[in-house]
Amino acid sequence: MAVPDVGSVLEGKYEILRRLGSGGMGDVFLARHLHLDEVRVVKVLRREIAADEASQRRFLREARLATQIKHPNVAILHDCSRLPEGSFYMVWEYVEGQDVGTRLAEGGPFDLEDAVQLGIQALRGLEAIHSIGVIHRDVSPDNLMIFTSARGDQRLKIIDLGLARTLAPDPGHEVTLVGTFMGKLRYCSPEQARMSEGETLDRRTDLYSLGLVLYEMICGQPPFAGSGPAAIFQRVSEDPLPLAGRNPGVDVPEVLERVVMRALRREREARYPDAVSFIEDLDAAGRALSEVSTRKVEVVPGAAAPAPGAGAPDTAQAGTARAGTATGSRSGELTREERESLLAQIDRAAERVREGTQVINHAQEALAAGRITEARSLIERLEQVSPGARGLNELRGALEEAERTATGDQRLAELEQLLTGYLKKKQKPLAQMALDSLLDLKPNHPRRADFESWVALLDQEVEQDARVSEALAAGREALAAGDERRTRRQLDQLRKLDPEAAQRFSLEVEAARGEAAASAEVERHRERFTAHLEAGRLDAAAHELDGLRGKVSRLTLDGYRQSLEEARRGGERRRGEAEADRLFRERVEKRDWRGARQVASALAERFPESDRPRTMYEELGKLEASSRRRASILDGERQVEALIAKGDADQARLALKILLQIDPENARRHKLEKQIAALGG
Repeated sequence: MAVPDVGSVLEGKYEILRRLGSGGMGDVFLARHLHLDEVRVVKVLRREIAADEASQRRFLREARLATQIKHPNVAILHDCSRLPEGSFYMVWEYVEGQDVGTRLAEGGPFDLEDAVQLGIQALRGLEAIHSIGVIHRDVSPDNLMIFTSARGDQRLKIIDLGLARTLAPDPGHEVTLVGTFMGKLRYCSPEQARMSEGETLDRRTDLYSLGLVLYEMICGQPPFAGSGPAAIFQRVSEDPLPLAGRNPGVDVPEVLERVVMRALRREREARYPDAVSFIEDLDAAGRALSEVSTRKVEVVPGAAAPAPGAGAPDTAQAGTARAGTATGSRSGELTREERESLLAQIDRAAERVREGTQVINHAQEALAAGRITEARSLIERLEQVSPGARGLNELRGALEEAERTATGDQRLAELEQLLTGYLKKKQKPLAQMALDSLLDLKPNHPRRADFESWVALLDQEVEQDARVSEALAAGREALAAGDERRTRRQLDQLRKLDPEAAQRFSLEVEAARGEAAASAEVERHRERFTAHLEAGRLDAAAHELDGLRGKVSRLTLDGYRQSLEEARRGGERRRGEAEADRLFRERVEKRDWRGARQVASALAERFPESDRPRTMYEELGKLEASSRRRASILDGERQVEALIAKGDADQARLALKILLQIDPENARRHKLEKQIAALGG
């Protein structure tokens, strides 16, 4: 079944009750375990996600990792398997409650204490996930489920680790999927948005995403003013809006804002390094709140929010007012000392005016040259020395305008870099979003037409690349199979599709042909070497061995040399054994047993690996035993004959008995028995 039907049963145990939703990864169903009578969530992944073996291995490994996470704030992965038609499915714990996104949509901002406590629970769940070397990559409101525990308090569980990835090295696969965006765009981290530039992910991407969710839980508003693609790219080039004041109806304490804003820093190094440190600060903020909960601020309809700093006294004007109350002398005339003091004050004031004018001039020059940091430093110095200097307000305005321009230019450059990266990676959706954001920022961009045409051409390029890849794969397959005709056909097709790819493949073909020719030559040398070796033509075998030098590995060449050396040693042994056999026979024929034994001993010493000395010793032992027996038989026959000659029948009969024990089949037995019988007695 491509998509399970309500009422169907997966693998004989999961009855599909109803569909819960669908997404890019697959379809989600509520199911009942028939044997355990327990409600669970079944997520059936699309077949194309696990179309190749590498994806299958990653899926199974990630599922095994997910089953290791046993934490009260993380939903449990119970099972995973593969259906007959090829798609995978996962079985998760069913959490009966309401996700954070639905809660926000229906009830608005959370109570501050609730937001903090639920945020801490979510962080504890992330810490459990991170502790086994896994990142979630899809932390968002709809993956955070709120439910009521048996004790009646609010609890939270992280669900759906379908996009979770291990941080450990994986041979043949990049751990963080460089260049591939995973997760929901609205809750992605800056590094996820920049993945086309080679960014990698770590646990801090999950902490950033949770910071986004926590921001919305507190104030009910997203941390960026833009919508759609613009908001995605704002997090790459801009800091989030201050939490305090984002929603006029919610009063956010400064201690809580500091925690959330640190979690949302663009630079990973400036964020919390791990969930534990995030928990510590969030818990401290929760304690600081004490009994303060979310306070609704009464906002008068139509009333504008006060501008920052409104109502603050103008210290410069106050100082000027005070300066105008100088008191003259009692008689209305100045004394000499007063006159000198007044002149000195006038001189100092004039000097300050001159210095202020010089600082203003330098600051204006710095702004004109684009040295914003230098200009800011000069203006700060002027504010300290002469806060009422003429032209200071205009200078501040010029600095703000320059900073806005520089920020816009920086955002523009970052968006151009992102767009270029997505174009190179041929990621059409992300490239289109980057282009939209770029044109929102600068509609009359000088390269607008180029960018728009490049994005429009991406579909054609992707299709063209697919055809090139297919032709290249077929050509390499034919090349590996040695199918010359099919290889040429694929090469011709590549020349029509992509001349550069055809040129590269042509070099591969030439290299493969060269390798094949070299391999054939090596094989010929090997065959001739083996033939010469088997025929005993060792000099010819050595010549073929020289032909293999530099064409096979040193280890292989050493093996052939060893075979040749063994063959030479074997020839010497055979010649030595032949010569030893000749000498051995000569000694045996002369019954020179000692000399024969010396021949066998010399052969064993010269060729320890030879078996011939052992057979010589065995043969020599048998010959010596046979010789001794023959001598004993002859000696016994002579004794019997001598006793018969003396006429001693009894002794002759005893001697014959002893002789027959040595040689029961003695050829002279009957003759000797008759001679003894003739003696009588």
